[in-house]
Amino acid sequence: MSCHEISDRDHPIFSKDPLQWMKLVHMQVCVTTEDGTQHKGWVYTVDPVSESVVLVDNLNSDSSTLSVQILIGASVCQIECLSTALVDDKIRQYCDHLFRPTSDSSSTLSKEDILKTRSDLKTWLEKHRIPVSVGGHDGQCLSVLSDALIIQPPFTEENCLSTNEIILSRIQDLVKSMP
Repeated sequence: MSCHEISDRDHPIFSKDPLQWMKLVHMQVCVTTEDGTQHKGWVYTVDPVSESVVLVDNLNSDSSTLSVQILIGASVCQIECLSTALVDDKIRQYCDHLFRPTSDSSSTLSKEDILKTRSDLKTWLEKHRIPVSVGGHDGQCLSVLSDALIIQPPFTEENCLSTNEIILSRIQDLVKSMP
């Protein structure tokens, strides 16, 4: 992969296979940018449209610090794999959980507890005249206001998802106030 000029009719997304980019994820690489700087680390993710690369480093050290670099695709000249060996499961697992919450309370709750919480929350929202229905894959989520907001297990205020900040804030306040 080398530096290139992008024309309107010859965008790299049409000529490069996204699976090539996927093969780089979790690999240890050295990325050379157009200013000649070399950045080493493990590929966390790649955007195949902009060709931007996110590198993480210090995964093997005992240090509590972690280096995260976002290399904009326009500045990337070359990506070289430092190791052709299979990706270490420890590295893969660490990267997969890097930006996720450390405690997942839904895994500690039984399925019955999750179903009871979902039912109690649905009743609570209906009591406050909020239209809510069970939805999502296998009925695991609550859909509020015709999918304007989704509440995922374990059905706390942190598990509310919406693009509308006003709806999100008001439903989160209701979820917090549930007895």
